[in-house]
Amino acid sequence: MEHHDTMIIKGGYPLSGEITLREAKNSVSKNMVAALLTAQTCVLRNVPSIRDVHIVCDMIRRLGGKATLTESGDVEISVGEPGTLSAADWAEFASQSRIPILLCGPLLARLGAAVIAIGPRPVDFHIPALRNFGATIEDRGADGLLLRALKLRGCKIRLDYPSVGATEQVLLTAVLAEGVTELSNAAVEPEIMDLIMLLQKMGAVISVDTDRVITVTGVGSLRGFFHTAMPDPLEAASWACAAVSTGGDILVRNARQMDLMTF
Repeated sequence: MEHHDTMIIKGGYPLSGEITLREAKNSVSKNMVAALLTAQTCVLRNVPSIRDVHIVCDMIRRLGGKATLTESGDVEISVGEPGTLSAADWAEFASQSRIPILLCGPLLARLGAAVIAIGPRPVDFHIPALRNFGATIEDRGADGLLLRALKLRGCKIRLDYPSVGATEQVLLTAVLAEGVTELSNAAVEPEIMDLIMLLQKMGAVISVDTDRVITVTGVGSLRGFFHTAMPDPLEAASWACAAVSTGGDILVRNARQMDLMTF
């Protein structure tokens, strides 16, 4: 194992000090995908330098867009006229992350077509959901699946279980679809609420009911955004556990009680 893959921890010492949370790891990459829904510049603040962030930046650049990570921890994204990804590109990115499948809705909305390569990650929900919006699927064998949609149309979808990934796919597809989309048994985790707030900043029309129903009224276009996403509740919980387990004293800044109620 190479040196940079090895971490040696010597225990037995209380941990103390301060840490400031960065953007939630399970949220930031989905927020970056939302930038594909507009030709305008989008800025995400306080972004962690994690693998998924760099993967999405690479995907955006392969699509012909710009994605720049600044020294201050911001990411600036601009996708004026997106191109397409080859099946080989899809396979490469899908082998590293579960994020690529979420590009389908934005690319269908902006281009009317998308190519995806089915990799080891399950996409059982995503393909039928895109069909519900009016997409046609053509199996091109080694060249992957070709998705086409001259016009995305709103629809009614009920999830078998409140999957976060499935809810994200519907939201990212519905915001530019014609008409109304009603998603029932949706996930309502904090990262879903954060994505909804970001989409609303872009001009999306979304309402959330108390019975896990999310209603989206499609709009003709969306604008860019400046957004500081939710702080990472998993990171906050990890620091809390580290303090308790070592008898330490750690101040975790930016933690929000609402996101940590279950913990």
